[in-house]
Amino acid sequence: MLSNARLWGMLCLAALIACLHCRARELPTLNAVQVYATAQPPHVDLTFTAPLEANSAPLLTLFSAPEQGGWSPLGITTVEALGGRPRMLRVHFGAPLPEGHTQLRACTANSACVEARIASPADAAAAILKQLGALPAAQQDKSLLASLFFGRASGLNVGAADLNVVRSDPGTKDLSYFLRLKRGAAPGMDPRHFEAGAHWRRNFLLHGGRRAAVAAALRGRPAEAQTLLDDLQKKWWAGHTLDIGVKVEGDASGQQQWIGLVDAGWGLQSTTRRVALPGAPGWLRFRWLAGGVEAGRDQARLKMGADAALVIQAREETAPIRRFEFVAHSTARWLARPELGVRGVRPWTQLDAKLFLLESGSLRYGLRLSLQRGSLPPLFERVNSIHLGFVVESRDGGE
Repeated sequence: MLSNARLWGMLCLAALIACLHCRARELPTLNAVQVYATAQPPHVDLTFTAPLEANSAPLLTLFSAPEQGGWSPLGITTVEALGGRPRMLRVHFGAPLPEGHTQLRACTANSACVEARIASPADAAAAILKQLGALPAAQQDKSLLASLFFGRASGLNVGAADLNVVRSDPGTKDLSYFLRLKRGAAPGMDPRHFEAGAHWRRNFLLHGGRRAAVAAALRGRPAEAQTLLDDLQKKWWAGHTLDIGVKVEGDASGQQQWIGLVDAGWGLQSTTRRVALPGAPGWLRFRWLAGGVEAGRDQARLKMGADAALVIQAREETAPIRRFEFVAHSTARWLARPELGVRGVRPWTQLDAKLFLLESGSLRYGLRLSLQRGSLPPLFERVNSIHLGFVVESRDGGE
């Protein structure tokens, strides 16, 4: 009887799969247009509601128009599939857009036309220049980063927690308050780390002369401004930062090892580099902590480190994976004075892969895989572990 039930179950499952495979496919319709009029070469990215057939493209027509006037057809040179769900196409123009045209219309045979605004070269360059005027935040500078991990150690189900909260002072943008906690439920995965305090940070942008030249060229010379802006975006370093703060470090496991420290450091921040990926834009940034000091009544530490982040953001609002981040962070502390019998160089390395599936107005929700190795103050317990769990992260950070 049991074998008959399994047989009927397999037959029903096969019938369901056959029905799903044979159902009428949804016709792909156009639902979004993004215009890149100042790119080289100029193009538009079209997003469809359903996947397109491989190695095929629908019949496309493009039109442009001024604010008050009729639509003029645009020549199409190439159509490139970008992949993703829904499927995206990149359509290259045959020639630059006519001067004064501020609207673009894309039409296909299976859907209504979709229109989009065209930013003028001067407006587009001004927007990029504004983005280059702010340095992006690192993972540890997010307003909120909370993770709950699960795993096994010594045959037992164990958990771990990672919490990072940062709040800016309403009176000044340079002063902020922070709280950071890392805990684990088993030896080898518990850094026993807690710190809270305040720090003052000042960002100093590089290439001030080039920025001023771009701003001046925007007033009447958009082509020159775009050339200068392209050169500025090729610079590797965007600016440097100076941090000065005070904090309290504690043993998060309850042994009451509390110390007060002055924390200062100086580092360099790279520009946000565009990464060419099919179907989704990507960015890469890098920060180098060239030197820092943590000093207390009985503590004297020198530190240096670096962190890098690769971010991939889906263009489509309906994409099942909204965002992917890979973050690498490493810090080395040299203990000039022994602390609890520990001396020498104490490194800490953390690799995080985050997959965000949902987004709200100010938060992202997803999964996080974290590799942690090394030791953190104040106890410098050795950690070598891999965690998998959930993550909630704020959407701030200049991205």
